Amino acid sequence: MSTQTHFLYRVDMWTIDGEKGLEQLAGIEDFQVAMATYRAACERWPGTAITLRQGERVIESPVRPRQVTLVYPLSDSGKAADSF
Repeated sequence: MSTQTHFLYRVDMWTIDGEKGLEQLAGIEDFQVAMATYRAACERWPGTAITLRQGERVIESPVRPRQVTLVYPLSDSGKAADSF
């Protein structure tokens, strides 16, 4: 029996800015087990950037896209107008 080194899913821990991988926490073949492992890792290390990936595709991550709030109407200068 040989040791498996490549898995369909992986759970990774990242630096707080999400730029550098610190450690591969798990390699998993089954999706449901991968999701359970991801959730357990998030509970075990709260506040840590942890991802569940399938190859390069990120399936779960604590990083959320930034939301931009626009105020309309805009004046000619690009700032929100005081009144309609």
